[in-house]
Amino acid sequence: MTNKSLASMTLGILGVGYFASYFIAGLRKGGFKGQILLSPRNAKTASKLAQTHNCSIAESNQEVIDRSDIVLLSVKPEHLQELLTNLDFKDDQIVISAVAGISVENHHKAGPLPETLIRMIPVCCIEAGEGVVPIYPTHKTVEDLARFTGAPVVFDTEQEFDLSLAASCMNGWLYEFFGSMAQWLENKGLPPETARVLVLHNVRGATGYALLKENEDLTSITNGIATEGTYTLKGLDVLRNHQGITAWDKALDEVHANLVKGS
Repeated sequence: MTNKSLASMTLGILGVGYFASYFIAGLRKGGFKGQILLSPRNAKTASKLAQTHNCSIAESNQEVIDRSDIVLLSVKPEHLQELLTNLDFKDDQIVISAVAGISVENHHKAGPLPETLIRMIPVCCIEAGEGVVPIYPTHKTVEDLARFTGAPVVFDTEQEFDLSLAASCMNGWLYEFFGSMAQWLENKGLPPETARVLVLHNVRGATGYALLKENEDLTSITNGIATEGTYTLKGLDVLRNHQGITAWDKALDEVHANLVKGS
């Protein structure tokens, strides 16, 4: 298997839900030409992905394993043990897990997995070919595969990886934040499509500028913009006074504490 190119490999998906859908869409958008084989359980989603992204659907979960070089586990944590029951993996198989909050050690306790088990977080933005793909531990083939969907970031320890998972939850929070800002603009009279574009491109511009200033501390960028007498500082002071900034730290603390407890 190690001598195969990615284009000649088959990627099998066990658990065809939202995370798998993001990953498959990102892979195809990024130019991945290998075969993708889907488990049959979520028939409606599997059928849609097969038609949209040139995938095949297996007759069973075991067939997915038997025909695949790489297998992606993409189920909720509470379903992992049930998924692995009565399945036989190949000894040299690469298994990628997108199961949140379960350590490598506890994956192996949940079922008879092969030695090569790599944790990965395929967040929704990879469908657009944007964002990072956290990976632990390092594995060249998995990193090459992830590169089709975004920028792989490899972590040295599982503790660091779990921190990245907590940070990835920000994706979901940010959309509500964006929606709230867009709704405010709509309420003040802007058309919905204009409000949406205004908010999203302001955010995209901010992240682009911060990435450009890669040697500058993020807080110092704020301090350079929100100077005395500016409207930016007036608004920032309101956010700070109403815990609009520290509330994000509390949310991250809550998520991380649950991840550590669950792993």
